[in-house]
Amino acid sequence: MNDPSPDYVGRLRALVGHAPILLPAACCAVLERDDDGVTRVLLQQRGEPGGPWGLPGGALELGETVSQAAARETLEETGLVVEPHDLLGVFSGPQLHTYPNGDVVQSVVTVLVAGVVAGELTADGDETRALGWFALDALPEPLFGPHEPMLEVLVAGDRGAWD
Repeated sequence: MNDPSPDYVGRLRALVGHAPILLPAACCAVLERDDDGVTRVLLQQRGEPGGPWGLPGGALELGETVSQAAARETLEETGLVVEPHDLLGVFSGPQLHTYPNGDVVQSVVTVLVAGVVAGELTADGDETRALGWFALDALPEPLFGPHEPMLEVLVAGDRGAWD
């Protein structure tokens, strides 16, 4: 378990199966202004049943910082190179989330606000079904449940939130 190679969670799951784990994760709230000056957020339609919409992000790998993980996951899931510049918040809570494969987690998610540096929007068709830019007052449905509190903070214009 001291190997800093990728897929830390996969190696951990090989030991504990679907049992609940505490999972450090990072997401990016990628923002842009459209031609009319409306702030929009990039959301991904997740590849799981029901296709909920959420922020790009995922688990930290060993040896990785929060900002590195957030940028890496955003690139993997959207095709965009981003630069984090602000802390939206740190989100945790007593609720557990069960993924379609049966894995159970309590996530501690650091969400960074970021801007696009380069790349082209690309959905991989597996982890990401679709990608879209949405005005903060017109978010799509359904939202990915664990990301709802994060999006509420973003829409409210708050920064540095935690729970």
